Amino acid sequence: MKRNLDCGLRVLRRLHGVAGLLSLLLACAMAAGAQQPAQQPAQQPAPGQKVIQSKAEYDAYMSALNTQDATARAEGLAAFVQNYPTSVVLGGALEQEMAAWQAAGDSGEVKKTAKRLLDLDHGNIRALGIVVALDRVSATQGDQAALSEMCADASGGMLAVPMWQKPANMAQADFVSLSKLMNALFTGAEGFCMVQNKDYSQGKKWLTQALQIDPTSAQDAYELAIADLETTPLDTNGFWYCARAIQLSKSAAFPQDASDMEKYCKGKYTTYHGADEGWDALVESSATQDAPPRDFGKQIKPAQK
Repeated sequence: MKRNLDCGLRVLRRLHGVAGLLSLLLACAMAAGAQQPAQQPAQQPAPGQKVIQSKAEYDAYMSALNTQDATARAEGLAAFVQNYPTSVVLGGALEQEMAAWQAAGDSGEVKKTAKRLLDLDHGNIRALGIVVALDRVSATQGDQAALSEMCADASGGMLAVPMWQKPANMAQADFVSLSKLMNALFTGAEGFCMVQNKDYSQGKKWLTQALQIDPTSAQDAYELAIADLETTPLDTNGFWYCARAIQLSKSAAFPQDASDMEKYCKGKYTTYHGADEGWDALVESSATQDAPPRDFGKQIKPAQK
């Protein structure tokens, strides 16, 4: 059993770095979009628009913001933040820097920038979500400090989402989508914490809720499968969640993840059922379902002793 569970965790280490995290960061980059400031406008600025009074500061910000290369843009914005720490657009500059580092593929700098943004604005739910997502990656690699930080932040994030107010410069549709994404992320992370603490009952509760929000999350489906299959007695719904996670990984073009998950899942299935008969059909059928059929638990019989 220990060997199978370790195999499962190795798969999760990769899953945490792909679809869920990238979706979060891309959504943040899309929604962050700080409005361009107007330097000493001839008329009153639009409601919510921030005005930079210093021409040198304005030019530095716009130069960094309009840099095409992602790394150079991030570095330019970082320099702006350092040179103008009291700027009226400091928060927007940090959000744009965070998005630029993401576009450049530097997750370490994304996390550092997100933490600086949280220091400035403790209620910035997008930055908190990014820290949680990246800590989850580190936690699956054995980083206990990241796990502790993630668990505390996930609990706080779950409480913050219902109270989050739509930013003035965010479209309603983006706000609704991002709210759902954050809710799923924090709830899934909370479930992950419970599974890591071997509190499988609570883990299943939160992971089930996360999948109700986002049924396309391969990582949450697979973690729920582990919680089900490591419970004593084993919960056969875990076989369906295994199959679903495999299908989602295949659909997302991560065949190695799907293959490694199948080693864990099929091994557990064969041990429980006594043979691999019916496994391929189960994997195939999960492609068109978002949750196990109501009578699924009765469909898989234990091996005769």
